[in-house]
Amino acid sequence: MPRLAQRALGLDTGDGQPPAVDPEELPPLLEALLLVAPEPARLADLAAVAGVSVAEVTAALEAMNRDERRGLVVVQHHGTAHLSSAPRFAAQVRRFLRIEREVRLSGAALETLALIAYRQPVTRAEIEALRGVDSSGVLATLHSRGLIEIAGRLPTVGNPIQYATTIEFLRQFGLRSLDELPPLDQFAGQVVERLFEATPESNSAPIGDEATPDEGV
Repeated sequence: MPRLAQRALGLDTGDGQPPAVDPEELPPLLEALLLVAPEPARLADLAAVAGVSVAEVTAALEAMNRDERRGLVVVQHHGTAHLSSAPRFAAQVRRFLRIEREVRLSGAALETLALIAYRQPVTRAEIEALRGVDSSGVLATLHSRGLIEIAGRLPTVGNPIQYATTIEFLRQFGLRSLDELPPLDQFAGQVVERLFEATPESNSAPIGDEATPDEGV
């Protein structure tokens, strides 16, 4: 659209930047943008389109989540945002989508996933030092389900892979951000208590002891 026409319609400020949206219009604008976004949207991109700061975007998203009447929630993860159905409607959503039953993770997978969620980023060697068993198969399962991702490599001997949870993890467990993870003292049982004890050996990963993408992770 020509610049003159953009100015006439109020779509351009004269310097190529979009005009700042009215504060009352920011939440519905963000909802519209997230609805059409094919993947989690960067907060910086949302702010640029709305002509506001990232802080204003974050505040608007948090205000949207405080409205308990909504059927959607905003999931935030590592500077991105994504719309998801409200957790309280999970049963109805599954019925509507004809999902016969919820696919559940094994105890070992849940144990590993909890460990990653609270200690991320974490390496396979650290996970195995805490669990006391080989975890390559469990990590492959969690990765294939989109619940964990490779977050980088530890800058030490062998550069072992580090794992972290994904936005899909938050969506699947009805969390709007990692800040909503329940405190560890809510986890019952000696197994979980053992998992999160300090383990000196967990910071020394043997060379070649890490799974790599071509090993099925």
